[in-house]
Amino acid sequence: MIDKYSSQKADPLFEENGRSVQSTEGWMLYPMDPALVVDHSGHRPILSPTQEQILDEVWDQAKSEYPGLFNGRVFVADAIGAEKISGHWNEYRRVLAQMRRPDMFRDRPLRQLAVCGLIRCADGIVMGRRRPGSLYLGGYWQMPPAGTVESRAGDDNVDLAAQILAEAEEELGLSPEVLKVGKVMFAVEHAVTHIVDIALSLETHLCFADVEQAWRRTGNLEYDRLDRILPDEMQTWKLRSDLVPTARFMLDAVSGEGLCTDPDGPENENCAKSE
Repeated sequence: MIDKYSSQKADPLFEENGRSVQSTEGWMLYPMDPALVVDHSGHRPILSPTQEQILDEVWDQAKSEYPGLFNGRVFVADAIGAEKISGHWNEYRRVLAQMRRPDMFRDRPLRQLAVCGLIRCADGIVMGRRRPGSLYLGGYWQMPPAGTVESRAGDDNVDLAAQILAEAEEELGLSPEVLKVGKVMFAVEHAVTHIVDIALSLETHLCFADVEQAWRRTGNLEYDRLDRILPDEMQTWKLRSDLVPTARFMLDAVSGEGLCTDPDGPENENCAKSE
């Protein structure tokens, strides 16, 4: 596994803009207010002719590899604060170009905003393995749903709860009626791609078997496998080398909180029993 996605060793906390930020082998964890808001009043930067040329080359190459790529509107953070993230709407191909050419926007890297949700179902925490052929982090385990904050139906406002619910329906086949969106947990930025994950907690009364069945019905190819984490498996999962660091941070944050009820307890008699 590649070292740049490891987050086993945490560096000391330091202060940035008056708040504590944890640096962990290239990944930055930002404490966030649970009532975080996102301001979209920023403007898209103008590119130089050289950057435009590189952008076209990278996009053409990516389209030849993944014909289904769509150049939609994605949100880019210009400033990250504990209570507010300010930014602007940009085009996806710029973000993709930075992923493939990390030094393309050296003076002002694009910090693409994404959401990821920790789903506590009736008998565990839901995990998903990204398909090996995925454009990003193929073969790694993360917490679904997860995805880029994008402009849906041309809307300029950013509603993080609506974004994570839309991802849950697209990726897992779970409707908003079976999910409860909790608080914003924190934000995590990777130093190479500068993607900023906004971690949110989610709850459902469904058992893991029901979640898995709903996922299979969607035919979504984001993940090739789902699994669940039982309370006594927490530490084992956190030590895995194929775990996306944001997921490890999320597990660290909820350790000891009573992640899920006893899957073999009487309150979950209709759920699949642990093996």
